[in-house]
Formats: sequence, C-alpha cells, structure tokens
Amino acid sequence: MEAGSAVNTITKALGGKVIHEHFVADGPEPFEGLSVSVLVEAEGVWKQTWVDSDGGYLDLVGGPLEAGAEFHRAQLTPEGPVQQRMLFTDIEAERFEWSWQHSRDDGASWQTTWAISYARIE
Repeated sequence: MEAGSAVNTITKALGGKVIHEHFVADGPEPFEGLSVSVLVEAEGVWKQTWVDSDGGYLDLVGGPLEAGAEFHRAQLTPEGPVQQRMLFTDIEAERFEWSWQHSRDDGASWQTTWAISYARIE
C-alpha cells in the first residue's frame, strides 16, 4: 500500500444525533468523501452512508466491539459475493487505527485494502 496524507474532519450534526465526516486525501490522485452516521436505537446498531469523489456509495451497519468497532456490508460483484468491513482498533484518546477489508469466502479470511493511522491534529 502506498503511504499518503489526508485530513478527516468529524463533527456532530442535527442536534448531536448524527456524526458527519469529511475526508480529503491529497497526492497525485486526490480523493474526497463524506459520510453520515447515526445510532438507530430501536435496532441497537449504527448505520453509515458514505459517498465519494469517485462516485462511490456505501451503506454500512455496525457498532462497538470489545476491542474497537466494526461496520460491515455485503456486495454482489460479477465475481460473486464479497463481504466488506471497516475496523477501528487500538483506540486511544488522540489516535486510532482504521482498516478497510474484504472477504470472498464469507468472512473466513480477510484482506486489507486500505489502512490508516489516525491522529488528532487540533
């Protein structure tokens, strides 16, 4: 994976009920994305919608795990079904690790597509 840098601005919106994310990556191929996340209390899960400058759209569901958090989704591709997930691990007050992974064997094994080390810069 190629190293780069980005800024991810995360704010509360709509009376604190929604988390709004604005991700901007620089480099030779700039990339920008937005997400909104909300806790659906009746279902006991978080739901997130992601859109980006590549025309991407993702709908994810998830929540906290014992050692972090996970959001996941299933996608049907021409090659067959794919499970996708993002993991938040090693969470501390000022930093955490994030990875985007996929599985073509129904979650028996996972391959990391993106890995990001987040650190607060305020």
